[in-house]
Amino acid sequence: MEVTGKATMRTDGDVRNYITFLDGDAFMPNWGFGEDNCGNETNLAPKGDITRSGNFVTSKKKEFLLDIVGRYTVKINGKSYDTVCVMDIETYNSGVVSEQFLDKNGRTILWRRFNRDDWAFDRYGKKWTELLPENERLIINGETYVEWYDCMTEYVL
Repeated sequence: MEVTGKATMRTDGDVRNYITFLDGDAFMPNWGFGEDNCGNETNLAPKGDITRSGNFVTSKKKEFLLDIVGRYTVKINGKSYDTVCVMDIETYNSGVVSEQFLDKNGRTILWRRFNRDDWAFDRYGKKWTELLPENERLIINGETYVEWYDCMTEYVL
């Protein structure tokens, strides 16, 4: 699915479908995000829905899982940033987990993506532990997730 302006576009086979705000209730599942499509919270506090100890993570069984999992010092290019880590477990994409390290001003310092070991297996033909054997792993509720990539913001570069 691709978001274009105030519409979303989805390709179903050879047909390209556009959904806009004029489509009413059909629009929100494609455009909205967050619990009840109300966006993400901006005043975050740990809820205890997700807990992390090293590379082991446990979470409650909820459809929308976004929580602060700890305070971390992120070092990039010799500079240290005091951050909290906000973790998202499969909220927007099944099989995908992200970590977002935010500073005291709410700026994203580092964003990381992890794929469940079997994510998009049909497309890539191998598990992520085989494709990226040296990459970091998280064990989330007993399932293995492999780091795919990291993003740094222009703010830190």
